[in-house]
Amino acid sequence: MEVDSENASSKGLGPTERRTLDREGYVLIPSALDGSWVSELLHAFDQSEEDGGTQHVEIGTLTKCREAWDSLASHPIIVEAARHVLGHTSYVLDIHGRNPMPGFGQQGLHTDWKPRPSGAPFFAATVIFMLDAFTEHNGATRVVPGTHLVTAPIPKSYAQPLAHHPDEVAVTGASGSALVLNGHLWHSGTRNVSGGQRRAVQAAIRTKG
Repeated sequence: MEVDSENASSKGLGPTERRTLDREGYVLIPSALDGSWVSELLHAFDQSEEDGGTQHVEIGTLTKCREAWDSLASHPIIVEAARHVLGHTSYVLDIHGRNPMPGFGQQGLHTDWKPRPSGAPFFAATVIFMLDAFTEHNGATRVVPGTHLVTAPIPKSYAQPLAHHPDEVAVTGASGSALVLNGHLWHSGTRNVSGGQRRAVQAAIRTKG
């Protein structure tokens, strides 16, 4: 969907969070969603089936709880992430759910946009709303802090699913938290070895064109 947030609230990220996002390429925001909102979003996963070890939820297929999903488009964190990272009030937004089942979820390090020329603006941001708590065992997102400033492609040795970067960090958080990523940051999902679920809603924010 295309979004024009010119008149939307911009209370999603404070000065400290924006500085962290600029420096590290990511920031964790606790209590981004209240319990009732999380519950409504979780219902959508009950309507979707597993596909290849990971459950995917697309907003276009939903009937129940559609309002809870649609309202994410104007969430202050998404609005402010777009403004701060992209520098735009108009952008393309894709919202979908992801739930790596036990034994699945491991990805190679990647970015959400191709490498940008030195000095070019950022073209992508992502907000991950944690419906289940993210732990070190259930497939939490891993990031390599500061790599959003790297303009060279990720070395193939780090893009392999089983490869580890010496500076990578697994981002954990309570249910209802939001992880805001600069889309040029090196990151990936990790393997869910918990035996439980790791349901999340991902909002991909892109520059138009």
